[in-house]
Amino acid sequence: MDKVTEEQEYTIAIFTGVVDPATGKNWCPDCEVAKPNIQQYVIDKFQGKILYCVVDRASWKGTPLHPYKASPFLKCKGVPTILGILGGMDVVIRAENDEDF
Repeated sequence: MDKVTEEQEYTIAIFTGVVDPATGKNWCPDCEVAKPNIQQYVIDKFQGKILYCVVDRASWKGTPLHPYKASPFLKCKGVPTILGILGGMDVVIRAENDEDF
């Protein structure tokens, strides 16, 4: 992946599970664990556009043809995933497992 510089304009896409309004918890345990770090190190520090791509459990689990998974551009394997998209065309940052976060 190319280096991202401060002069480049890019968008962050955050793929996460839906939060239950009754409990305030995400159906995705990994999303719940990653939430504080995503907030502190991505959302609070990023000055550009942030897209929230939220999935519900029923449409995500066991659905290999979910649009986010099947997209040749997104290639989202799981939630949570964060993509840094440069100029709207190139994914230059991909965080999708514990080591990445």
